[in-house]
Amino acid sequence: MHRASHFDHLSRLLALESAAEAQRLAELARRQTGAEAERSGKVLVNLVIRDDRAALADRVILTLGKRDQSQPLPWNRLGVGTPVLLTEASAPNSAGWRGVVCGRTSAAIDVAFREWPASDHDRPVYRLDVSTDEISRQRQEAALAQARRAERGRSAQLRDVLLGEQPPKFTEMKPIAPLDPGLNRSQIDAVELALAAEDVAIIHGPPGTGKTTTVVELIRQAAARGEKVLACAPSNLAVDNLLERLVRAGERAVRLGHPARVLPELQEHTLDLLVDAHPDVALARKLVKEARRLRDKAARYTRAKPQPGAKADMRREARPRAQRLSMMEFSQ
Repeated sequence: MHRASHFDHLSRLLALESAAEAQRLAELARRQTGAEAERSGKVLVNLVIRDDRAALADRVILTLGKRDQSQPLPWNRLGVGTPVLLTEASAPNSAGWRGVVCGRTSAAIDVAFREWPASDHDRPVYRLDVSTDEISRQRQEAALAQARRAERGRSAQLRDVLLGEQPPKFTEMKPIAPLDPGLNRSQIDAVELALAAEDVAIIHGPPGTGKTTTVVELIRQAAARGEKVLACAPSNLAVDNLLERLVRAGERAVRLGHPARVLPELQEHTLDLLVDAHPDVALARKLVKEARRLRDKAARYTRAKPQPGAKADMRREARPRAQRLSMMEFSQ
């Protein structure tokens, strides 16, 4: 298959998968409303914003609970790390706001958003639905586009190797002194081969043959040579497994990604929480006060009803003060 056709085919498959999942969720939302929808475990209705706070990485965390505060949340499948869609009850056909569940109790649920949901109503009521993971899809599309259009440089070289248009290159294999004394000869050979690879190397084997142990040794050997390693995997759990083993081995590792999708016992190693522990964080949080003042002003009327969109404008003004300026404090 021609290179361009290959990437076009992958893009079409990705779009079909995304459209089918979105259609399935939309049909479910149309068929089920109110209490019926909640019984599915994938929807929460009659929610109000009880609290909000600025978070790192240009995010805001909203605490949502039932409009009747004496009413607990019903049983649901919205666990930590679940992608969700927040819509206003009075505007069910709006695009809404996509977020990720980052905490929950019996009475409330915390959701991290990229933007503050803006409403022109005094006391908006919301609905929260399980959603497709659009962030992952968008990143996949961006990666395919980058690989398709690369004409020179490292991206083009790796693409040609992965498509079989060019053979991978290796330097001379050199023996290593294993950092893990439990490695067998096959695992040591695999690490030595991977360290000699200039483009790509594959560590292959049936389940239970120690592939993850071998990858951990590879990462440690590369770090010992002064190299920086970015370890990726198809799932958050697989990345957490690598991180857990590296931390146990005494390596200094930082977990990238949304803290809500990281195992609780490993969250202290996430970039967000490491930055949050910085001694200057208290100074940065003072910037949130001005943002809260603006949001409080946006939430109430004065002598006259504000013009449509005025509240959203004030929230947009508050957001960079509380988040972007605080990130500037962290970077100093």
